[in-house]
Amino acid sequence: MTERSNWSRYDNGKYTGHVYREVRSSIIPEETEKDVLLYRGNFFVLEETLRDMRQSARAVDDVIPVSFQMFSDGTVRIDDDKGFPHLRGFPAFPAESVRPGTVWTARGARAVDPRNEGCPVVIPIVAQYEYRGVEEYKNIPVHRVFAKYASRYESSGGQSFIKLHGSHEVDILIRVSDGLPLLMRDTMDETYVWPDGSTIRFRGFTLVFGEGSIPLDREAVIASIGSTLGSSTAANSVGHAANGPKDTIAGSGDLESTLRDAIGQASGGPGGNSEGISDGGIEVSSVPEGIRLTVNDIRFEPDSDQILSEERYRLDLIAQVLRQIPERTFLVEGHTAAVGRPAGELELSLRRAKRIVEELSARGIPQDRFIYKGWGGTRPLGDNSSETGRQRNRRVEITILE
Repeated sequence: MTERSNWSRYDNGKYTGHVYREVRSSIIPEETEKDVLLYRGNFFVLEETLRDMRQSARAVDDVIPVSFQMFSDGTVRIDDDKGFPHLRGFPAFPAESVRPGTVWTARGARAVDPRNEGCPVVIPIVAQYEYRGVEEYKNIPVHRVFAKYASRYESSGGQSFIKLHGSHEVDILIRVSDGLPLLMRDTMDETYVWPDGSTIRFRGFTLVFGEGSIPLDREAVIASIGSTLGSSTAANSVGHAANGPKDTIAGSGDLESTLRDAIGQASGGPGGNSEGISDGGIEVSSVPEGIRLTVNDIRFEPDSDQILSEERYRLDLIAQVLRQIPERTFLVEGHTAAVGRPAGELELSLRRAKRIVEELSARGIPQDRFIYKGWGGTRPLGDNSSETGRQRNRRVEITILE
C-alpha cells in the first residue's frame, strides 16, 4: 500500500507552502484464528518534499513496526498504537448485495498527528457510502463507491490539539475480480486548533494505492537470484579470484536449500556445493520484510560516499538481480561501524545509501522504485572493538519488500 498526500498548508490562516507526504507499507498477513486476520510489518514514512521530486528515490524519515488484528466485522485492534494504519474500519461494506444507488453508513476511526509529534489521536468517524456501479480503471473492471464523512473532534485537554473540524469526500475503486481496493482518492479540508488559539489547516487530496500485488514468491525469487549470482561467480571465478569479490549466499531452511541448489546448478556442480563462494561478498536471506541482499564491507573512500572503483563488479551484479524483479519496492539501508561519532555516522550512512541508489539507477532501475535509510552504527552485526567486527558492520542492505 502506498499513500501520497498533496496538501496546501495554512498556519493561522496564512498560506505557508505545499506539503507532499508519502507513506509506504510492507504488511504480511499471518495465520490466525477463524474470523480474525493478524497483520505484521512496517510503515515507511518518507521525507516531505516538493511534488516535482516524487519520481526520485526518497529518504525514509521513520520506520514504524506494526502488529494489528482485523476482525470479520471490520474492527481493528492494534498493539502499541503509533498511528498506523491511519484509517481503521474504512472503507466498510454491507453484508447484503448492493446495486447502483444503494446507500449505507458505517463507523470507523482515523489516527491523526498534524504536527508529526509522535502522539497520534484516534478520532471516530461516521461515513456515508453510495455504490455507483461498475466501470473500467486502466482497463480493469472496478466497482466505484463514493464516501463522505465529517471530521469533528473536541477535547477538554491532554491532547496536542483541542479541536478538529473538516470534511472528506472519497472515491473508492475496488477490483471486481477479487474485491481488492485498487485506489482511494480522498479530497479533504481540515483545520486543527491548539489551546493557545493557533491553527493549522490542510487542504488537498490523498491518494491511497492498494496495489493488490501478487505475494512475493520467495523460493522462486531466491532461486533466480542464486542462479544469477552463481552464474556470475562461475564465470568470473578465474578473472576475479584475486581482484574481484566473490559471492556469499546465506539463507535458512528450505530457502537456503533452494538457493544453494540453484548456485550448484548454475556453477555446473551438484546442489548444495558452495565451493568457490567465499565470505565478504553478497549474502541473500529471507527476512520478515521480504528478501534481503547484504553487501558486506562495501568499500567507500574514507568518511565519504564515493564508492571505490573495484565495487563496480558487485554493483553490476546487484543491478542484474534487481532488474529481474518487476514492480517491487527496494529498501536500501546503509550501516557504518560505530567509532564514537553517532551523528556523523548516521549522516554518512544515509549519504552512502543514497549513493548506492544512484549507482543502481544509473544501471537501469527507475529511482522511484527505491526508498533508502541510514542507520549509522546503531545496528551492528559485529564487535566494533575489532577490525573484523567493524568490517561486518560496514555494509549496505537491499531488501526486496514483500
